[in-house]
Amino acid sequence: MSALLELHGLEVEIEGLPILRGVDLEVRPGEILGVVGETGAGKSMTARSILDLLPAKATLSFEECTFGGEDFIPARARQLARGHRIGFVPQRPRGSLNPVFRVGKQIVDTLRRLRGMTRKQARDEALNLLRSVRITDPERVYRSYPHELSGGMCQRVCIAIALAGEPELIIADEPTTGLDVTIQAEILKLLGEVIAEHNAAGMLITHDLGVVADVCDRVAVMYAGRVINLGTTVEIYREALHPYANQLVSIASSLDSGGTPQEIPGRVPNPGDELAACAFAPRCFRAEDDCFQQEPPLVQIEGQMAFCHHPLTSEVVSV
Repeated sequence: MSALLELHGLEVEIEGLPILRGVDLEVRPGEILGVVGETGAGKSMTARSILDLLPAKATLSFEECTFGGEDFIPARARQLARGHRIGFVPQRPRGSLNPVFRVGKQIVDTLRRLRGMTRKQARDEALNLLRSVRITDPERVYRSYPHELSGGMCQRVCIAIALAGEPELIIADEPTTGLDVTIQAEILKLLGEVIAEHNAAGMLITHDLGVVADVCDRVAVMYAGRVINLGTTVEIYREALHPYANQLVSIASSLDSGGTPQEIPGRVPNPGDELAACAFAPRCFRAEDDCFQQEPPLVQIEGQMAFCHHPLTSEVVSV
């Protein structure tokens, strides 16, 4: 199946400091890709690169980037796609909505800008969008200010706004940040349902591998500005090739079972830190001399791929 979004060799620097160091990933039509890693791994910066929302001092480059088979490297192409072809669900939904305008006006204005609707058409469609995100009293929410709604309700509104342009891809950046645990599960379930109902693809960015299990079809695990393990959700959970991904799975499984997870020693390197040949080597329980001295090879098995000298299976094929 041809990828909807495909990017290779994405690199980003801010004031000379490397943030992304050759990110490769793709999102296929009809799937949800989970992008997972600790804070500082480069997940949100990858999303912002796709949406052309990088800080002013950032510079980026791609070896290749296409969306729907079209060249997606020019900034103008990514700007035009934002809202129309790609919807965005932000972190901290209450802060993402304008506090001085009612919810209805914010959705109506988005619809009129993106789809050229009359005010009456936009009002009717705004109510339809609120219903589509399982809001049982859309008229009340339409008339409300953001501060009058719960965090979970504000996130439903943000999802409705992301759907306004009838996008082919929805990117959700840590969409459950700051929400109650029970509401988190509802929002993730809702995201999966509405993406499927609108025949879209999805990219779910999170630091918690546990949240992707019931929502995502494939997982890209990031570390220090690169994708280091990629595979189906089932494969990653069953036997992640990369030791880092394996430890993230162990942490998620411990939390799900009510146990005490074992922390990964050390920390994610900061931009500008001197890195070993394998950036994870200083924290890795399988690291040997070659991990510090030689770039890890790309290995794969049964469709799962990882950059690792000593993957957690011997049945690998170097690429």
